[in-house]
Amino acid sequence: MEDANTRAEKAAERGEAHRLAGRNEAAVKAFTRAITIVPGYPFALGSRGQALWAMGDLDAALADFDRAIELDPRLGWVHLERGRLLTKVGRDQEALADYDQAVELEPGHAPAFLDRALLHRFAGRLEDALADLDSAAELESHLPYVFGERGEVKRRLKRYEEALADLTLAIDLDPDSSDFYLERAWVRHELEQSEEALADVNVALAARPDDSDGLELRGTLHRLAGRTVEAVADLDRAIELNPGALLAIMVRGGALMVLRRPDAAYADFSRAIELGLDDAGTWVSRGQAALDRHMLEDALADAEAALEREPDHVDALLLRGAANEKLGRYPEAARDLKRVSVVAPDVLLGWAAEVREDDSDLGHAMEESLKTTAAETLTVAARDLVADAEAQTVNAAEFAEMEAFLRVGDTDDAAVVETRLARDPGDAFALALRAVLDRSAGRRDTALADLDAIVRADPAAEWATTLRRTMDPGGPGGADRLTGLGLPPIIEVICVLAMTGGADLVRTALPDGAWILSDMLENPPKPPPA
Repeated sequence: MEDANTRAEKAAERGEAHRLAGRNEAAVKAFTRAITIVPGYPFALGSRGQALWAMGDLDAALADFDRAIELDPRLGWVHLERGRLLTKVGRDQEALADYDQAVELEPGHAPAFLDRALLHRFAGRLEDALADLDSAAELESHLPYVFGERGEVKRRLKRYEEALADLTLAIDLDPDSSDFYLERAWVRHELEQSEEALADVNVALAARPDDSDGLELRGTLHRLAGRTVEAVADLDRAIELNPGALLAIMVRGGALMVLRRPDAAYADFSRAIELGLDDAGTWVSRGQAALDRHMLEDALADAEAALEREPDHVDALLLRGAANEKLGRYPEAARDLKRVSVVAPDVLLGWAAEVREDDSDLGHAMEESLKTTAAETLTVAARDLVADAEAQTVNAAEFAEMEAFLRVGDTDDAAVVETRLARDPGDAFALALRAVLDRSAGRRDTALADLDAIVRADPAAEWATTLRRTMDPGGPGGADRLTGLGLPPIIEVICVLAMTGGADLVRTALPDGAWILSDMLENPPKPPPA
């Protein structure tokens, strides 16, 4: 007759066969029979815990794992199972202790390293996760999941080339895994291998058409490739499947801006902020949408929010400048442009080159800010100069300060003026400057000829006629009084423009005015010494 231990072992063997076949209720009965025969049977307790967990009875499963470990603390596989269950219920620190025990008790068992690696990864301990995955890969070089997980961790560590190699190996080992294709697509996206990334994500979506992550990535790839309509279609579906998909929401917002749908874009950027995306770039994106919706105060508020988070954020400065310009706050707009020229001169130069081709409200607004702000401020300054000259209340020292205000590079240099005229013989502003330089050098007839050329080309150029009158002895008007004050030619010409045609004329004739304005705001005049 068989002894109790033998009968218990046979019952446990039957239970394990049922469990492996998915017959968990039968497995529980068989394991319970074994435990009844031998109440302190650790294997049967641990195995029954596995079957109970598969049936969803987590409390009973945990009780069996606890009892089995209490009876035999050296059972590494039970520590591993309990660690997995504790991970599932969110008791991560206790789970980590079990995984540590499992690794210590069975250092040659790859799953213990793999499960601990997953816990590390979810907790953000990527280097620890990578170390465990390296160990698992050494123990089980044929398991695709190990290389797939390691590829994902390396992507998060920005070790993209290594990640690509691991994921390619995982796909070689398991060509049917859509997860590996999708993860490799993300890596290729980071490596700017857009076509290869698109091919991988298409494979993944062929297997799982409603994978929100895959749709999010494909939408992003379409957006980067300029396929805006296709991008929005994929992103719409990704967001429908996962309303909290932040990347999809932000990318769709940008795509909607391109499609001239600022209302919908504004809603997307607002949703991203509600979901906790609180960086400067998101506020700027919503502010740009607000600007295109002509919600100027809202655009200004979003620019301010961005600058609170990142004080010298270039796009936020440009946005605030655009909003201020549209609100008629020209000095404030110019200060922002000046700040951009200080913190990111290359960005400003690139933007200035592109803005003329930008057909958005933001592009138009910033171009207007460059022109209108300069013209308005210069006109006021120039008229003040003329008024002070007429009242004879300004001395030479004060005008020297004004010269520093209004100078544009070396435009008082005759060689620079000639270079401008070589590029464009009809450059009215350069002709006027040369006329003033010639008059100062006593070449009155040559000066008058240049001014006559301006009037012939544009009979409505009253400013040139006014400037010509200042070169006639005893000519009337306030502007001619500037002649005797020894002003630099450029200041004299600006004053005539301002007095004759106001800001509109200054803006037309003085395209470099933005930089004059910037200098004025950065270096305000100091009162002359007493």
